[in-house]
Amino acid sequence: MGTDSSSKPKAGTRLCAGMLWAAGVVFGGVIFGAITAFRPLLLRVNTSLPLFCYTLALAAFAFLLTGVWSVAAARPQDPTILSRVLRNVTIRFLVPVAILIGRALGVSRGRLMSSFVEINNKLTMSNRFSLRPQEVLVLLPQCLQASDCNHRLTNNINNCERCGKCDFARLLDIFDKHRVDAWVVPGGTLARELVRAKKPKVVIAIACERELSSGIADTHPTPVVSIINERPNGPCVETRASCESVDEILTQLLDEGPCANNAKLVSGLRQRKGNGQDQSEGIEVAN
Repeated sequence: MGTDSSSKPKAGTRLCAGMLWAAGVVFGGVIFGAITAFRPLLLRVNTSLPLFCYTLALAAFAFLLTGVWSVAAARPQDPTILSRVLRNVTIRFLVPVAILIGRALGVSRGRLMSSFVEINNKLTMSNRFSLRPQEVLVLLPQCLQASDCNHRLTNNINNCERCGKCDFARLLDIFDKHRVDAWVVPGGTLARELVRAKKPKVVIAIACERELSSGIADTHPTPVVSIINERPNGPCVETRASCESVDEILTQLLDEGPCANNAKLVSGLRQRKGNGQDQSEGIEVAN
């Protein structure tokens, strides 16, 4: 019998943050070590060249650590090109190094990737979103489907009969409620193609830690909100998804909370007033 992944303690964001700082230091050490190794050759070219290289490397190292801090601290995305480049370098290049460092220290790959997923979620949700339903893309794994189901959902998720044997019935109700586009993808290749074709502003993905961490890096800079699936029957067999988390995330991204309802009410009252219908219904004001 498989183990339920939901019963495992969360890795927390500090684990991956620490490994990212370590990866940044390792990169800096490699750069300065390379300059030191080639110092005699650089002196032959120009006596001031080693000092120039050290200064350039120090500046690059400072910028690199700035990118690490931005990701590790889940700092909201800055609009500048430099900040986006630094964050891109950190996610694409330092995360794999951080995983290698963690494994060398005896930390499991799964815990590290789970920690990275948590950091990425904090990073994404720290931004203020107010999206339209068509700007959100939801990606789901095949393994959520009941193993004895004969309906193919990869090409059309609406082939589901909503029998209730798996979480697809509840998820489809949530997607209908929020009017968002959802696809079942058998692997990372199709997921990347969908993101490129549909160009969403935010992706919500449900999968295991490994698929999520690689997908976050592959689709960057498109923001991804990740939900790690629960695996009571082991990996890739009738997995589960937190429908409550999906509903809550969509509500936040689409700005459908109480504030949004108040804003709609105020907008409606303003429109009525503009049309000359500014009298309150059901209220009589006595002089």
